[in-house]
Amino acid sequence: MAKPIKPTPTLEGEAAEAFLKKMNEPPTEKDKEFSKKLKKLRSERKIHFQS
Repeated sequence: MAKPIKPTPTLEGEAAEAFLKKMNEPPTEKDKEFSKKLKKLRSERKIHFQS
């Protein structure tokens, strides 16, 4: 039987600031290439995302 999923911890202080700073940065070239690869695989139906 699967284990229950624990709640995500709340970020505070420097950890919260670092997370928000990272989320507000534009995507890197590596991020863009990864996204293109996922889109290509999805269009070829080699992977399936559940909605």
